[in-house]
Amino acid sequence: MSLAKAFHLERRLQLNLIRNQFTNFKLIKRERSFLLYEVTNNGYIYIKDYGSVVFINCTDDLIENTLNIISNHKKNSTDLPSETYKLTTGNEIDVDFGEIHIKELNHDIAHIIMLNLAQSVALMNYVNKTSDLHSKTLVYSKQLEKTGTFKLSKLQMRKFIGRTMNLKNNIAEDLFVFDSPDVAWNNKDLSVLDYKLKDELDIVSRHQSIENSLNAIKENLDLFNDIMQHKYSSMLEWIIIILILFEVVQVIIEKLI
Repeated sequence: MSLAKAFHLERRLQLNLIRNQFTNFKLIKRERSFLLYEVTNNGYIYIKDYGSVVFINCTDDLIENTLNIISNHKKNSTDLPSETYKLTTGNEIDVDFGEIHIKELNHDIAHIIMLNLAQSVALMNYVNKTSDLHSKTLVYSKQLEKTGTFKLSKLQMRKFIGRTMNLKNNIAEDLFVFDSPDVAWNNKDLSVLDYKLKDELDIVSRHQSIENSLNAIKENLDLFNDIMQHKYSSMLEWIIIILILFEVVQVIIEKLI
């Protein structure tokens, strides 16, 4: 039995720099967005530019050392978003309850498995970030419900909007969840495996759920921003009214004198 372990380093990776560091391993596939290495017989390392690193049949020491090299500092794998699946070989292709059943393990099979796991842990990272944003905006929503106002400065508002938009842009840039490797289109078994992995890992619906959550957060922030703008507009109106009254009073006093 083999193991596939995926981790997300929560930042983008410079593949050209990483490639220069991994000269001890055999590079069997590479594109602009990923590197796939064979480290031993049926052992693989897959590095995706949006921060996911996936291992098949690698020792714990190799996993920890690789993560430390890629992240440029000591990184405890237990603190990272991760997925682990058992790989078993047999006569059928199936994915269920933490196990991936395949007919054999080769470069193309490994590529399909590792791409899907890379997407899954990246989604996990984005879910965590989205939940954090949602929790913070929920605080101000509750304040608005209870008091009719909220304690949020213009600078904080801009930062929230910026974080939300950057998160949406990162997801759009990083995760092509509806795309599959070219090899999956040319081989029935690979296509079936890719479909079943996406279905088991709930890739598409999780991606859509994050998008919906971010849209809801953005709508809340837009509402907060509108309320804040109205508040400042009202304040400016009162300031103008007071200044006009002051001028009127000053004119009256001058005439009386």
